[in-house]
This record gives sequence, C-alpha cells and structure tokens, in this order.
Amino acid sequence: MSPPRAPQRATLHAPKPPRVYRRDVKRLTRVRLYADPESKTLFFTTPGGGSGNSRSTFIAPENVPPFEGEEAWFEMELVEGKPWSFWRAVRQVEPPADA
Repeated sequence: MSPPRAPQRATLHAPKPPRVYRRDVKRLTRVRLYADPESKTLFFTTPGGGSGNSRSTFIAPENVPPFEGEEAWFEMELVEGKPWSFWRAVRQVEPPADA
C-alpha cells in the first residue's frame, strides 16, 4: 500500500472584473409595458449597430442606471459575458454636438 498523498490545496483567486471590449456614447430609448409613464420598463433600445438584420440593440433594465424621461444619452460599455457579451450604461452624459 502506498503512503497517503498530501491534500490538494485550493488557491482562492479574487474575481476579475469583466473585460470591456468597447466604449461609446449612445442614446437610449425606454420601452414600457404600456404607454403609461408609470408602467414597468421592459427594456431599452439604441438605434443601429445591431448584428444581422437587427436595426437596434436591446439593453436590459438592470444594466442602466435610473433616469427621468423616455430618452437619454449614456456612456456605454460592451462587456464580456457568458454566453455572449452585452451593453451596459456607465453614466448619463450630455448629447454629442453632432446629435
């Protein structure tokens, strides 16, 4: 019988922040369940830049900080994710001069 092996040591690694692929300033438009301003926000859209046949990009409400109104400009980040990357809003900014 062979001697017992030393127990495996698990090394704890600090979680790495997700990788940011791209930053951009985009206009977000809120899409609600009903036309009523008090109804639930389903998602946000930004025009253009979609892949394939999509003419807009969809952003989940949990990835956008709260703001007033139906449209606003945000600094956006395209973030590494599993199983696919996603856009998240970092902060609200003023519209660009050419908008």
